[in-house]
Amino acid sequence: MLFRYLNDDAFLAFSRDHKHLYAACLLDLYDRFFTGAPAFPTPQEVTHGIYEVMRSNPTLWNEGDDFGDPLPDVISAGRRRIKRVGGSRTETADKALLIARQIYARLIAWGWLEEEEYGLRVTVDMSMGPLLVIQRLASLNKDVSQRFGGLIVTVRLNLEAVEKLSPDILDRKQREVALALREARNQVDQFTRSLRAILSDLKRIRRTVMESKTVGDRLEAFFEEFVGQLLLKDFESILTFNHPYRFRDAIIDLARRIVHTPATMQVLSEEYVAASISPSISEAALDVEGDLLAIESTFGQIGEMFERIESFRRQLEARVRNTIKYAERGAQGLIGRAADLVRRLDRIHASGRFPNAAVEWSLEPLRSPWSEFHQAPSREPRKPLEAQALGERPADPLYEIRKQLRLQYIARIAPSPAQVRSFLEKQVPPGGTREARFVSLDTVDDFLAFDAARRFALTKDVPAEIARAFELEGAPDLPPHDSEWLRCANFIIRRQAPTLTRRSHAQ
Repeated sequence: MLFRYLNDDAFLAFSRDHKHLYAACLLDLYDRFFTGAPAFPTPQEVTHGIYEVMRSNPTLWNEGDDFGDPLPDVISAGRRRIKRVGGSRTETADKALLIARQIYARLIAWGWLEEEEYGLRVTVDMSMGPLLVIQRLASLNKDVSQRFGGLIVTVRLNLEAVEKLSPDILDRKQREVALALREARNQVDQFTRSLRAILSDLKRIRRTVMESKTVGDRLEAFFEEFVGQLLLKDFESILTFNHPYRFRDAIIDLARRIVHTPATMQVLSEEYVAASISPSISEAALDVEGDLLAIESTFGQIGEMFERIESFRRQLEARVRNTIKYAERGAQGLIGRAADLVRRLDRIHASGRFPNAAVEWSLEPLRSPWSEFHQAPSREPRKPLEAQALGERPADPLYEIRKQLRLQYIARIAPSPAQVRSFLEKQVPPGGTREARFVSLDTVDDFLAFDAARRFALTKDVPAEIARAFELEGAPDLPPHDSEWLRCANFIIRRQAPTLTRRSHAQ
């Protein structure tokens, strides 16, 4: 499926010695004939275009060839031949025309171009597969910062327009705004690719800088490629109007509000089906939700990519800064040139030709900024280990406070049977019965004691201190307890009479 629309030999154009020439010719032919208004050029016009590329870029033919003077201009003359401007004829021009015809024949053979006959006229066209490939190559050849300019603002505006949709809107033009959601999804993916392209370009520049053999080549690669191409264009784009953090929170909130608004989701699903993006309403709802979740997740995680770009940029600048810092310490720096100058002056003075030669110079005495008494002590024999008593652990007031608070928290989060019994005595009168759904909870301690009593009733494992005064019985068939603190199954709290309690103690 991937190569269905491409010739088997299509990529031979980019694998030979003249791959840069083929790429330049294909990009020029794409811009000249196959973009903008429909055009159907003749083979002579296409060969003319290839000749113009060769004349403008003589270094792309072969790195070892030198064709001397620039090639003469040519114009298309009729359907069968090419005529030179001024009628000039040189050996270099004839060779260039021969190479242009060979390139044209190879592009036809490799499937990049195809000829069509309309009666007596033969025209050249580019099929769908090569056209899509060249379109992508032309897009990569352009400025990245211009291709991705303003995407953050565009995505926010599209989502704001989509959020205003509702089933009450019947105007087709207003409802078609729903298609902006899919466009916003594509723009978000495009912006992520732009950040990856910038990171890849940084790696390429670092590789170029580190592979430079001399300091001059390293600095030239840094300032021409990083500062001149990437820093002043792409970084200006992502650090100003395309900053990843610009409108990030607003875009995430918009995506979440839309996905949790059933009316808007219904309109979006209907428009996806009407535009043939999805085959049914159920699948359209999944597609809409997928687009919104993709936008939300992309902007939620885009900070990691931006931080990686910033870290990579700082590393690259640090490498070049260190190169400049230590460049003067080598033999080619100021110290090396000064040493060579001193040695030459010594040879002139030793020759005796200039006995009274003097050079105006300001010399300072060599002195060390360190005192001779502040040197490091000499190494001494290692002293044997001596057994000593361990010192007491230093007291940390903050640790003691935390420990005390932790103990208080544990004691409060798990109330004792006495605390539970005290709570139940406040809720149930002597000899009375009360359902848990009528128990009022006012404080956190009330809630903890009530929850402990509920667990005792469910497990039927009541502590003896509570069982002497209360009976806890589960009542799942009755209405549940429902308050601001919790909702749970109902249970019955039955308190024994005081006389029965004293009698049980006497027995």
